[in-house]
Amino acid sequence: MKTLINRFFTKDENGLEEAPTPKRKHALLNFVIGLGTSNNQLRQLDEKLSNYTFSDEGFIAELQLAQLYLEIERYLIRKDPQYITTEVKLRTLVQSEFSELTKTDGFIPLYIFDKNQEVAISRYFLKYVAKRFTQKETTKRLATRWLDALEYNHFPISDLSLVERINSLRKIKDNLKEFHTELLAIEDVSCVTAIFNASYTEYCTFYENIKAVSILKDMLPAAPTETETLTTNQTTQDLISNNCETKEEPPKIQKSDILENILDGYLLFNSEGEILDFNRNALNLLETTAKEVKNKTVYEYLPEDISSLLKADIKKTNVSIPCKLIGTRTEIEYLKKDGTTDDFGIAITNNYTEIDTYSIFLKNITHKKDTLKTIREAKINAERTANAKSTFLSNMSHEIRTPLNVILGLSEIIKKADFNDEEVLRKNIEGIDFSAKNLLSIVNDILDFSKIEAGKLTIQAIDFNVRKVVRSLADGFKIKAQEKGIDLEANLDAQIPNVVIGDQYRLNQILSNLIGNAVKFTQKGKITISVAITANTEEEIVLNFKVEDTGVGIDSANLEKIFDSFYQVENEENSKMTGTGLGLAITKELIHLQNGSFKATSVLNEGSVFGFTLPFKKSKLEKITDSVSNYVRKDKKLEGLKLLVAEDSKMNQFYIKQLLGNMKVVVEIAENGKEAIDKFEDPTSDYDLILMDMHMPIMNGIDAIKSIRKSNKDAIKKVPIVACSADVFPEARKEAIKAGIDFYLTKPLNEDAIKEVLYWLVSDEEQEPNINNTVPVATNEKGDSVDINQLMTTFDNDEEFIISLLEVFIKITPEDYKSLRNCIDREFYSRASSLAHKMKASFMNLGMTLHGHHLQQIETNIIKREGLAEAKKHFNTFNSLYTKALLEVNLILIELKHK
Repeated sequence: MKTLINRFFTKDENGLEEAPTPKRKHALLNFVIGLGTSNNQLRQLDEKLSNYTFSDEGFIAELQLAQLYLEIERYLIRKDPQYITTEVKLRTLVQSEFSELTKTDGFIPLYIFDKNQEVAISRYFLKYVAKRFTQKETTKRLATRWLDALEYNHFPISDLSLVERINSLRKIKDNLKEFHTELLAIEDVSCVTAIFNASYTEYCTFYENIKAVSILKDMLPAAPTETETLTTNQTTQDLISNNCETKEEPPKIQKSDILENILDGYLLFNSEGEILDFNRNALNLLETTAKEVKNKTVYEYLPEDISSLLKADIKKTNVSIPCKLIGTRTEIEYLKKDGTTDDFGIAITNNYTEIDTYSIFLKNITHKKDTLKTIREAKINAERTANAKSTFLSNMSHEIRTPLNVILGLSEIIKKADFNDEEVLRKNIEGIDFSAKNLLSIVNDILDFSKIEAGKLTIQAIDFNVRKVVRSLADGFKIKAQEKGIDLEANLDAQIPNVVIGDQYRLNQILSNLIGNAVKFTQKGKITISVAITANTEEEIVLNFKVEDTGVGIDSANLEKIFDSFYQVENEENSKMTGTGLGLAITKELIHLQNGSFKATSVLNEGSVFGFTLPFKKSKLEKITDSVSNYVRKDKKLEGLKLLVAEDSKMNQFYIKQLLGNMKVVVEIAENGKEAIDKFEDPTSDYDLILMDMHMPIMNGIDAIKSIRKSNKDAIKKVPIVACSADVFPEARKEAIKAGIDFYLTKPLNEDAIKEVLYWLVSDEEQEPNINNTVPVATNEKGDSVDINQLMTTFDNDEEFIISLLEVFIKITPEDYKSLRNCIDREFYSRASSLAHKMKASFMNLGMTLHGHHLQQIETNIIKREGLAEAKKHFNTFNSLYTKALLEVNLILIELKHK
């Protein structure tokens, strides 16, 4: 199809494009067609163009070009599935290729994208009408004079102000009326009116895909009585060639200029409903013609109930009884020919004429009603948002302050008092610990809720022991229940397998919310947790979880409301029981995200039952081994490690120093990113690991990491960098990964997580460590393959970022792998260590910690004489894993790109 374009591009002897010609017009159209995806509809358009002949009259040809272009444009933008752009961008592209054609009168309206387009459409309509009258001998001289005046009075349109636009439209309307009046002085009324109306119909077809053409309805001069002599199939050319001979029609009621030019549609009808008169606006509103409307009654255009009321009013003889419709305004729904409806405002009046006649005035109020509906909805949403914000701030202020008061109060007591009683001191510390964990739980609820609202909360799929989850929760809450004198028991179906595949963390969260509520709102009796199988197939098992209590219960009016965000039932029984009001809202969403169902029943003062079902994939594992307990390490292996900690918070410095000091790890503190760089660059320093806070004064963590990774010292010996941040959102992790981190830890820092990082750093065993919540992508069970579910979870389903991560892996690691192998063969061990460190980050970012473990051993041992054999052993193992990993990443990348 692209070759068609070249046929219509001709150059003159100087190499310049010729002036606009039919060939050049075809070239423009074929250029636009060439942008589309080849199919039957596009080929039909192409065939239509190849057989199309433009008018010899220049302005008419310009209008024809605009009409054909708009038809192709409409197809490309609305129907072509592979061509994505906007009208503005497409027209700009065409303008850059065919500037001389887009500056012609027929094309100019297409490049005005605001209300000023109505002025352009109207001005060129006047020109089009004048062109038509030049084809008739009796009106040729007058029409030519008008055309000359129009050309002389060209004025810019695109930059008109509101006032200028209104004045321009009024002037064009006055010109049309004046031209019409002058024509009537030299030509038959019926002929002039017929050509005007036919010109309007034809001109509208040129711009039928542009809304601004509707302005012309109000531009036409008032039609005299002979207007209806024009049949719908006549064109201006027919009228001119036939010398405007028309058939006479029976006399009809004269329409005044006022009724013809009012903005509303107008119908005059008698007591039988027969339509006697109408104006042009009525025809437009009712989508009908003069010929059709004469053969119908007014009742055929009105809804049945409105027609019945109108008939009753007309037949009413007792004038003391008020009319229900006549003399009032009402709204109706008018059924259009395409099956859609418009809202009309109608007013019906009794004309009190000698022969009973009535008038009905029609006005399309669809846009007004839509606007009012939008305003009402916006107002409701704004009020709801304001109320939710107010409720949220009120609840959060209370919920956050409660544990903070305990933490601050007990801390102040410990600081001032000299405790000899270790038991009291221990209880105070336990109170601080409990309140701090409660505060963290509140913050996590808020984060989960914000993710749910944004549609970014994802579900994991890992092997886990479902029985252990339920039993552990039951044992934990049993202590709280017993403190209140409540029994708590858990019953699990014996047929439930130990290991299933699903989201252990979210199941724990759901059950914790429901059991916690049951304990909170139950003062006596018992709480029962039960799990049963509801469906069992070869690949999937559906479990029904139920938490039943004998607590205060909830009345039916409040039962549905408790799942709303921030909502809490208020009554005497639980007036002292507080919470965020997010627990059940989050619980419900978590269940739905896992394709489960949730049901709650309750009887006031008797108790409640909260039940939900969740589907789980069946696992091939019979039990889950505790990788941490099986991967035993001695803390003494950490002794002597030297860490650089970049942290600006004094309290965090104090905490980390104590934590790492207990492990016999040497810690140096940097107050900001700049100081961290200076300490690292010091020739006497030799750090095994850098803990880098992300938000610090003077220089932040990201900039510091980038600077370290670019340094010559880091190029000689790569130092692992662990990012530490309170920012839990994926964007922060992405930025840190790009900067060159090895791990990402979220605050508050967990002792076990820091230990796992350090254990991994010094590991010299084959078995892969379990680094919980430390790597940028959570590790899979085996660590030897990419877990796409974990990638999606970590990066909130950001497929674009994951694809870019995989593409970088495929692009960089083959070359690095080749270089690593060559360096080991040629005994360039220092370079091999650097390459192993570089490659390690690529594998760790994708959750392949087994590969990362072997690369870590290569990096650490290959620069030691006594560790060379160990390094080569790890390289041989890595070598056997690499090809499989590369193939797997390629397959995942192909799958993501072809979703």
